[in-house]
Amino acid sequence: MAKLHECPYAPTEASFQQHWKKLKGTGRSGINNFLEDMPPKHWANAYFRRYGEMTSNAAESFNKWILDARNYPITRLVDTIRNQIMTMRAEHKVLATNWNGLLCPKMESHVREAYSTGCTWIVSQSNEDIYEVHSFPTVLVDVGKRSCSCFQWQLNGFPCVHAVVAIQSSGRDFSTFVEHFFTVDQYKAAYSRYIQPIPTVDKPPFSEDDFIIYPPVVKRPAGRPKKNRIPSRGEKLSQIRCGRCGHMGSHNRKTCKEPI
Repeated sequence: MAKLHECPYAPTEASFQQHWKKLKGTGRSGINNFLEDMPPKHWANAYFRRYGEMTSNAAESFNKWILDARNYPITRLVDTIRNQIMTMRAEHKVLATNWNGLLCPKMESHVREAYSTGCTWIVSQSNEDIYEVHSFPTVLVDVGKRSCSCFQWQLNGFPCVHAVVAIQSSGRDFSTFVEHFFTVDQYKAAYSRYIQPIPTVDKPPFSEDDFIIYPPVVKRPAGRPKKNRIPSRGEKLSQIRCGRCGHMGSHNRKTCKEPI
């Protein structure tokens, strides 16, 4: 799985081909045959710029966040989600009032880590915009075009560790190379508005006798309805050892169906 994970996140075509060669060398024909029919431009960063993210984490986190409300009736479900979002926005707004810097704390930590990592690297200047950073490997940084040969600056929209060192060596203002999406002002603007509460006294009267909900015309299939989400393709699931059959898997002694 580690070799498979390196292929889509390889920033350059050369590094992709290197990791792809290692993956094919593992001899797993199933993976190779599956990916041969899928052009890399559909799943690899090196051929299609996805801004460093190729996951559905935002949607999965939201689904987990509203897990308790999913079993409620539709009106209560909507009201519960509204209240959760209203509270979350208020908490983020209050949190941001204590931030006085240019960048959000998470991005500031990235900059500090970049300074710590690249403090020993040698930076050679080619012209007013182009620099060569002698890291491992050596890369070319063009601060004028906001690009780095490692492609992390282009993918993430935020200066990579090589770019941070090059900008520091140039003596320029670092804030001019940061997109406004990562600033505290933009964060505060995102949570400046609020969601209006809806008290019970303002809601229209409701009577269950006014609405008759008929059962669905289709027959529900046998078995208990599934409540666990369906894992994404290629997702690595954690495995446990069953205390009954002794095999590794996603079941335990209570749910084991293996013959003994």
